[in-house]
Amino acid sequence: MKRLYYMLALAAAIPVLFSPVVYGQMPGNGMMGSGTPTFPGWEGHEMDQNLILPQVAVGDHYVTTLILMNLGNAQQMSWVSPQNLTTTGKIYLYNQDGTRMPVSINGASPATEIAFSLDPSKTVKFDLASPGSDKSGWALIAVDDSGNNSSWGMMDNQQMMRGRRLIATLFYTYRNGAQTVSRVGVIPSLYEMNHYFTSVLAAESQDDIYTGVAIVNTNAKPVSIQLTLKDANGQVVATKQLSLAAGSQFASFINQIFGNSVPSRLQGSMEVDASDEGIVTLGLLVSQGILTSIPTMHYGQITSRMMP
Repeated sequence: MKRLYYMLALAAAIPVLFSPVVYGQMPGNGMMGSGTPTFPGWEGHEMDQNLILPQVAVGDHYVTTLILMNLGNAQQMSWVSPQNLTTTGKIYLYNQDGTRMPVSINGASPATEIAFSLDPSKTVKFDLASPGSDKSGWALIAVDDSGNNSSWGMMDNQQMMRGRRLIATLFYTYRNGAQTVSRVGVIPSLYEMNHYFTSVLAAESQDDIYTGVAIVNTNAKPVSIQLTLKDANGQVVATKQLSLAAGSQFASFINQIFGNSVPSRLQGSMEVDASDEGIVTLGLLVSQGILTSIPTMHYGQITSRMMP
């Protein structure tokens, strides 16, 4: 009886983590990203070089935990004053339709944004929870930095600006009552202009193994998406076209996306191709309530033009 209860609870909870939203008709061809150094996205927030969390899950069965660490180091970065090494910003939380999502943060009253201030090398932990039915959405970690201040210097040939000043780790915890069943960690995506037109992730579907995908449109306008499912030989199994409204998120399993086109046993990949800037993708594998992160590769447009 206990096993049956667990399976019923699991069946009720898992689809909510990846439950599809209603999406619009496929519009005409969109203009490609301009490659400008800033990208004002949803609600006017700067997206370029800030951190995107494509999936936030809360409810009776889920808690999302976010840990931030300030990469500023007073010993190694003596050319920067301790005051300028302090990193501040806000975390903005959104429902699937782009409206603000109120959640309890570390047990406090519900809020839709979290302000943070981190001294050099310090860390902070936020547990995001909400009572009642499970729901999912997305979040933006916006660091207070105009992008014009290069005083932090370079790391790996990249200017340490905005989200590059933080290490961020995200954990999803699935619970059955008071018992923790599964926990998985993922790394939020640092948004970079021209690097997110295509995302590729491994896809598997067999027995009780399901591949889920969360896709968020951080753009201030709708973006056209094409999903392409391929088998292990790289042959196209099925395609799906949709349009994501500004600030909205799409989350579903590949079996729900492609229906009967998915073979009973599939090992392959899925591509997410976008018509414009702003799309960020995250993959998870689910088996009997056990969550596993799927590495997702993001890259820009492929062109035959030889670069000088």
